Amino acid sequence: SGEKAGDLSEEEKTVSMLGLHESFSKFNATHEVSLVKYKQMLNKKAKLESRRKQLNNTLQKLSETSTATSMILSSLGFEFDGAPSKREKVAVVTVDGNINSALSYDIIRSLRQIKRDKHVKCMVLRVNSGGGSVVSSEAILEEMKLLNKPVICSMSNAAASGGYYIAMNSEKIFAQPTTLTGSIGVFGVKLDASKWAKSYGVRSDCYPHGSHAAAMNPLTPLTTGTKENIARIVLDYYDYFKSIVATRRFLSDEQVEEVAQGRVWTGEQAKEVGLVDALGGLDRAISYAKAAHTNSDEVEIEHWPRSSFRLEDLPKLISGQPSSDVDFAQALLAVTMGLEDNVKSGSVEQLLKNLTELKFAEKPHFMLTIDEKTALDLIMDGE
Repeated sequence: SGEKAGDLSEEEKTVSMLGLHESFSKFNATHEVSLVKYKQMLNKKAKLESRRKQLNNTLQKLSETSTATSMILSSLGFEFDGAPSKREKVAVVTVDGNINSALSYDIIRSLRQIKRDKHVKCMVLRVNSGGGSVVSSEAILEEMKLLNKPVICSMSNAAASGGYYIAMNSEKIFAQPTTLTGSIGVFGVKLDASKWAKSYGVRSDCYPHGSHAAAMNPLTPLTTGTKENIARIVLDYYDYFKSIVATRRFLSDEQVEEVAQGRVWTGEQAKEVGLVDALGGLDRAISYAKAAHTNSDEVEIEHWPRSSFRLEDLPKLISGQPSSDVDFAQALLAVTMGLEDNVKSGSVEQLLKNLTELKFAEKPHFMLTIDEKTALDLIMDGE
C-alpha cells in the first residue's frame, strides 16, 4: 500500500505479526542445526572452496608445462576458472568394440553434446570395430547426419561391417595399410532349441499377433516360412547397405557388388577399390581436419565419449603402483591435490615419464565426477 511501518495502527501490526507466525507454524524442519554448528559448516565450506581454487591454480599451471599434460587434464574433464575458451576445437569420437545398444547410447550422447558446442568445427570419427547390431549402427549413422558438422573418419585396426557402415557420413576416410575394413554384408541368426527342449519335456505356448511374431523365440521351430522371411529381411538390409555405400562413395551398384559380398579388405586394398580415400593414422586425420575446417593455429582436441571414475574411490586407488592409463590419471590427481605422500615411491616419477611418452592414440580419456551425496559429505567433513 506504500505506507511506512511506523504509520500502521497497533491492530494492523498485530494482524501482520499473527500472519507471520502462522506462516512459520506451517514450516517443519527436517534437521536442527545450532548457530555454532552452522558457523562451523560455513567455515568448512569456505575452506573447501579455498582448496578448490588452489587445486584449480595448480592444475592450470601444470597444464601449461606440456601439451601432453594439457590434453590429459582436458580429457579428465577439468575446466579452469576464468573466461571460457573460445578456441576452435576438433572433437575425436572413438567407437571401440562391438557396436551394441550400450555403445551406441554413449556415442549418440557424445554427438549431441558436440553438436551444441559452437566451437567444435569438425569431428574425427575414430573406428576400431568389426561391426555389431544393425539397429545400433543405423542409430549412430543417423545421429551423425544430424550433426551439421564435417566428419572425417580414421580407421584403426578394424572398421568392418557396421564399423564401416557408420563411416558413411564422412567427407574423407583415412585407413592404415593393415586396417581390416569392408565386410559389406549382413547375416541373420535364428536359434532353434525346440527339439532340445522337447527332449527334456519342456514346451512353450504363445499366442502371436502374426505368423512370424514369435519367430525369434528359441522354442519356436524353424519352419520353411520363417527361413524365407529371415532371408528376405537379410537381403533387404544388404541391398540398403550397398545403396548407402554406392551413394556416399560415388560408386555404381555393380562396383559395390564387386567389393561387397562380405569380403574383407586391407586398408591398402580398400584404397585401390575406392572404399577409403587415403592411408594414414589418427594424427593425419586430425591434421587434415585442422587444415580443412579451422582457421587458427591453436586448436583444442577433445576426446569423446568420456569415461568416468568416482572421486570417493580416489584414496583407495592412488595407493598402488600405477599400471595403466587410469592409474596414471589418478596419480596425477594425487600429485595436484597434495596427496603424493600416499603414492608409492617412484610412481610419480613414472607418471611424469609416461606423460611425455604417451602416443597420441594412447592418451587416457576420463571425466572426473562426484555424486551429490558425496559432495555434501565432503563439505560437512571438511575434506
